[in-house]
Order: sequence, then structure tokens, then C-alpha cells
Amino acid sequence: MDMKQEAERIYQLTIDRDKKIRLLKDLALDCYNEMEAQDQNMHPEVHHKLSEGYRLAKDFIRKLEHD
Repeated sequence: MDMKQEAERIYQLTIDRDKKIRLLKDLALDCYNEMEAQDQNMHPEVHHKLSEGYRLAKDFIRKLEHD
């Protein structure tokens, strides 16, 4: 799954703000945990894609929390 696209999909959903934040936090946690696992497995290309999804999810969370 492309986590960056998933973060964008969640951000564009027509659901209430609190639910979006919760879904994005869950996604960010999934990305973080998977990045940790990929560090152990030495797969930098996968780690990079996950870090993009993590960063985007955190950016969206900040936007939603400060609106």
C-alpha cells in the first residue's frame, strides 16, 4: 500500500475532523512501526516510501488540529 496516497485519501474523505485526525494518527503509527521494521531488515527504498507517508500524515494532522 502506498502510504502517501492513503494519507491523501483520508485527508480528502468527507467525514468529521476528529475522525480524520484519528485515522491519520493510526496511519502515521503504522508508517512509523513499518519504518522501524524496515530499518531492521535494511530496506532503505521501502523506508523512504514509508517516511513520505508518515510525513504527509503528520502534516495533515497538524493542519486539521490547528483549523
